[in-house]
Amino acid sequence: MNLQPLKIPSGWSVDWNLLTETNPTEDTIHEFTGSSLLLITSHTRLKAIDVSWRPEGDINGAYQLKVICLLPKFNSKTNTLDYEGVWEEPEVEFSTKNRLELVDKLNHLLLYLKPYTDSRILLQPGVVDEPNESIRQELLTKGLTEEVVAKIMASNNKKLQELLLDHEAVSYADVEKLSQNGATKGVKNKAKQLLNSKQFRNKKSETALEVDKHKLISAITNKMEAVLVELEHLKPEKEFTLKTYEPNGFWSFHWKNTKLWKTEHYLKEWFTISLYGDTDAFSLRGSYGIKDIFEQLEDRHFLYEAKTIEALFKMVETIKIQTKETILKAIDQKFDSSY
Repeated sequence: MNLQPLKIPSGWSVDWNLLTETNPTEDTIHEFTGSSLLLITSHTRLKAIDVSWRPEGDINGAYQLKVICLLPKFNSKTNTLDYEGVWEEPEVEFSTKNRLELVDKLNHLLLYLKPYTDSRILLQPGVVDEPNESIRQELLTKGLTEEVVAKIMASNNKKLQELLLDHEAVSYADVEKLSQNGATKGVKNKAKQLLNSKQFRNKKSETALEVDKHKLISAITNKMEAVLVELEHLKPEKEFTLKTYEPNGFWSFHWKNTKLWKTEHYLKEWFTISLYGDTDAFSLRGSYGIKDIFEQLEDRHFLYEAKTIEALFKMVETIKIQTKETILKAIDQKFDSSY
């Protein structure tokens, strides 16, 4: 009974070998027993190759080959590294009844298997950084949630922050934060390079546009609140109110009315300003409206179309004046009930 010759490159070691040149037959099948016929490991590649015959001692069985990844684990008693196999997740599985086919597969794998990269977060070789590794596992299972991002930012861990930068769902804001406050110079440089990539150059312009739009909306809100104060001073009996919906770019003035139309109920009057547009071209509209129980009319008083945010910024005082004048004119204007 001769052992099966194999072409074993440097870096591999044979843990045990019961694989022989014997082919499985009714007379030899008793040799094909045991949990494993062959185990070859490489600590540099962090790989192991295991060969067994399944079912054991069954002529109807087959050679079963598995490539297993190895995880280093520091042994504090011996001050050395032990290696644990990830047996539940084989990298390669191969089955054959033919011994020579098995040999060809073994020789190929021994020569061409690529090293396994231990992706765990470690304090030192074989010693897991448990708090940060738990965050990495959370990232893998839950994805890039706000909670996970917050933990990664607070961890100040280079590997976690690099994983964040590599994630397809990373936001422009998070990349920008890491470009300024990354755990290491390498993280900061990686974030800066990402900001300058085609993907994030577009996001940068979109983000800047949103910031400018928010500033414009705040400026309009301030002007409308100033109009409200002036109207309350000029005509306090009208009990003016201003409803502001900044996320929608919408402002609405309402006041107490004593005008009648087609019923005995007083009309409802209002004046609205609305900002709309989602590119570099925005429009601003001011409209006066009246409503009876059954009918409603609306009249546009100003419309500025296809303007940049910068152009509208320069017009906010004009918009304020127009809004105030239109409301005062509407209040003093007699309504033709025969309309």
